[in-house]
Amino acid sequence: MKITVFGLDKRFDYAARTMSERGFQTVRYEPESDLSGVLLLPLPASRGGDTVTGYPAVRLSDLLEGKPRAIVGGNLSGSFISAARRAGIAVRDYMNVEAFVLKNASLTAEAALGILLSDSPAAPRENPTAILGFGRIGKFLCRGLLSLGCPVTVFARDPRERVMATLIGARAKDTALLAGAGALRGFRTLVNTVPARLLSREALGDLPAGSLVLELASGDGNLPLPLPDRGAIFRRENGLPGRVFPESAGIALGETVCGLLRELFPDEVEKE
Repeated sequence: MKITVFGLDKRFDYAARTMSERGFQTVRYEPESDLSGVLLLPLPASRGGDTVTGYPAVRLSDLLEGKPRAIVGGNLSGSFISAARRAGIAVRDYMNVEAFVLKNASLTAEAALGILLSDSPAAPRENPTAILGFGRIGKFLCRGLLSLGCPVTVFARDPRERVMATLIGARAKDTALLAGAGALRGFRTLVNTVPARLLSREALGDLPAGSLVLELASGDGNLPLPLPDRGAIFRRENGLPGRVFPESAGIALGETVCGLLRELFPDEVEKE
């Protein structure tokens, strides 16, 4: 079974190698590629909704016209999934596979931890850190920071998540407090994992000069840019697994795709 691999970062090289080792024929996309087999799309599959991420000349509608047997991608839109199914094309989103999402979140947190350790002038125990959100990435990152003695405060909307944060050794506060003055006073690092605007630009003024503001959530506008006269450092770090740990991220992706194809084509894949 042939898999045509889209995706420009090294993660997809490792994913292709992993799938090849499991008996699949993998080829990287070229303009002349035959699209009748299985297509592996990037994460996200599309940023604007019309073309494949990283391939401005390749429209999503072109992929459907190629009549592939299956399309596997990340964060596929509902409209694209519906169009593929109407065309009789099997479609799967690897971001719906919980095991893969957990691995991706863990790699993201480990990469973020490395950034925090390298960019902060203070040792973890002297670097009070606020984490916005306590989803998968927030949980992994919180545990990593706590293990280094870092004072961590989690801001979470769900009271159950706040209880969980306190049970593993962090402090916890309601995200509603972020709308008030002084919510970030005393912190030297702020990490956002929530794809939504929770803070005003003025609220970031509570952070002292030299503070690090790290954006991990997808999408634009989740965090306002710090006031330039405050001296805070803003870093947007999306797609960390593919950039920092491409081998680990690629192996996880390749194994996930193999599992999805095994579900779609059990008779054929078992013979690969």
